[in-house]
Amino acid sequence: MSLYLGSPVEEFLAIADTGSDLIWVQCKPCEECYPQKAPLFDPHASSTYKVISCNTDSCSSLPQTSCGEESQCEYKYGYGDGSLVDGFLSSETLSFDSTGGRRIQVPSTLFGCTHRSNGTFSKNGAGLVGLGGGKLSLIRQLGSAIESKFSYCLPSSSQASATSRLNFGASADVSDSNAVTTPLITGFPSTFYFLSLEQVSVEGQGAVKVKPGMQIGNHTERGNIIIDSGTTLTLVDDETLKSIAAKVARSVKLPQVKDPNNNFNLCFDVSGSGANAQFPDITFQFDGGASVVLHQSNAFVEAAQNLVCMSLVSSAGIGVNIFGNIAQQNFHIGYNLDAMQLTFAPDIYSKIIPNSFEYLMSLYLGSPVEEFLAIADTGSDLIWVQCKPCEECYPQKAPLFDPHASSTYKVISCNTDFCSSLPQTSCGEGSQCEYKYGYGDGSLVDGFLSSETLSFDSTGGRRIQVPSTLFGCTHRSNGTFSKNGAGLVGLGGGKLSLIRQLGSAIESKFSYCLPSSSQTSATSRLNFGASADVSGSNAVTTPLITGFPSTFYFLSLEQVSVEGQGAVKVKPGMQIGSHTEKGNIIIDSGTTLTLVDDETLKSIAAKIASSVKLPQVKDPNNDFNLCFDVSGVEASAQFPDITFQFAGGASVVLHQSNAFVEAAQNVVCMSLVSSAGIGVNIFGNIAQQNFHIGYNLNAMQLTFAPADCANL
Repeated sequence: MSLYLGSPVEEFLAIADTGSDLIWVQCKPCEECYPQKAPLFDPHASSTYKVISCNTDSCSSLPQTSCGEESQCEYKYGYGDGSLVDGFLSSETLSFDSTGGRRIQVPSTLFGCTHRSNGTFSKNGAGLVGLGGGKLSLIRQLGSAIESKFSYCLPSSSQASATSRLNFGASADVSDSNAVTTPLITGFPSTFYFLSLEQVSVEGQGAVKVKPGMQIGNHTERGNIIIDSGTTLTLVDDETLKSIAAKVARSVKLPQVKDPNNNFNLCFDVSGSGANAQFPDITFQFDGGASVVLHQSNAFVEAAQNLVCMSLVSSAGIGVNIFGNIAQQNFHIGYNLDAMQLTFAPDIYSKIIPNSFEYLMSLYLGSPVEEFLAIADTGSDLIWVQCKPCEECYPQKAPLFDPHASSTYKVISCNTDFCSSLPQTSCGEGSQCEYKYGYGDGSLVDGFLSSETLSFDSTGGRRIQVPSTLFGCTHRSNGTFSKNGAGLVGLGGGKLSLIRQLGSAIESKFSYCLPSSSQTSATSRLNFGASADVSGSNAVTTPLITGFPSTFYFLSLEQVSVEGQGAVKVKPGMQIGSHTEKGNIIIDSGTTLTLVDDETLKSIAAKIASSVKLPQVKDPNNDFNLCFDVSGVEASAQFPDITFQFAGGASVVLHQSNAFVEAAQNVVCMSLVSSAGIGVNIFGNIAQQNFHIGYNLNAMQLTFAPADCANL
């Protein structure tokens, strides 16, 4: 996790550990320390650093201390894997990022200035942040300032470039219809977050009861397992482990082999089956009916080439059952220490698939469910699919949706507020709300506004149902739609969009990462809720601006710079019909090119023409304003970066793949064109490729972070 330490501040990365209390970083001098990439913290360089006396309650809160020179509190702090750190308890100003953009300072935070370390620490981290329940943990020190609440969502360990958030306070609430909650149980030591695990089930093989309670030293605890983000594997007692392993072994039809490193109890040879190897779900049922389903990525690991092992191992070595971080991946987990509750919520998402220069998202519709692919469009509101009968429709690969085959399908009356939310409606037979819905490229669809159960994939593995979702059952269509898609999902800001309908269930947040359109086999995710937070050192944030129509996500574009050629100022505001908007450009995943006003376009084109040393040619299809002949240079042709600077200092750098397209053989064109035809400036999807883009409609903020979307 990231944190900022000292005055002036220095940023550090440190292990986020719910199984310990002490916050520490390695400090100068540190001759007997593990090597780290970042510079060591220099306490003498900070104006807010103070040492803590050994004659204090804070010092006595540590398990092993002594008095150093000048009565400094010297500690030795150990971990379950045998790692040990040694240093001086101190206080310092800690700072954290905030959604408002500025850093929040926490003065006089107690932490360890470590001068000696020995153990299994990674060079990427500069220390460790104890998030446990003891007096010195970050959580207890923040206390009422964060309402004693925190939450996290751990990405898969294989997603090396992924980032997520550790949230504090109100933003750490985990609540939706799919969340499950179990009591946190007071125990010894107070560091640990104890839970009561009732049974563990193996898919298709039945359940194993788990012994209640757990012996830790001289203490008999009511909880029988702890949850620990700092422990990798899940540890259970030998009797339980033996029974689970037997059930998994019966379920998996692969040869069993011995782990050559002797870390795992049950392993399988997957040579020949590879990615097709199937492993059962393992469900942990906690007190209060909280069932947490662990799918393959949460319960099995690749221990070596062609070797997959169950990630549950024996707790006998340390005497504590532990729910480890592999099991916790891709769950939003919330800790409420006042209510003494732990909540797990699977995050919902939709697959994103490139389809030429549009992006399709997956969704499930009806009862029984049918899967469809539909255009993901932040520039419109209506969700629709083509329905039977559909004689005047564009051809699609997938079967048409049959409303008569679904038990949850309902039509919406034309005498409703929902119907009046559409721009063009009439009353059909039986007072059905009939719509005509058009798009900027002239495409048009016509059908009946209806409601249906929509379902989405979740990180918990099961499908999450959203009953009574309003959508359009389209019976006539005309336009530039692809046969690979069965409709369109409006992700705009209007009343009927998917985002507004999901609303508080997703905290009014969503994000996506569009792979390059050339990566036709790539997939990525459209995330909703807590997993849609976009953060990181390269992330930039700009305000979302309220405008008309409410569908559009307006931004304020201040200038456009061409590498080596300077900047072009952009006119503030934009006229849409009779409305003068404060925003001067919209962001739209459903539009391919980026559209700007003629004056701005002319200036940008002139700067690019001055920069690119290639012959200019006319676009044979007359779509683009500025094109170059790349015959003979093709792959080595160099084009300048184009930077869009939005309000709030959010500079988004468009490299060649975001700003230029191959329009024909040996012809590369600038992908910025005139907005004069439709009267709206648009930041299109070519420009958005390979950025993780997060929308927070409560905070009215948009965040960009460069990313390799095919591998996010």
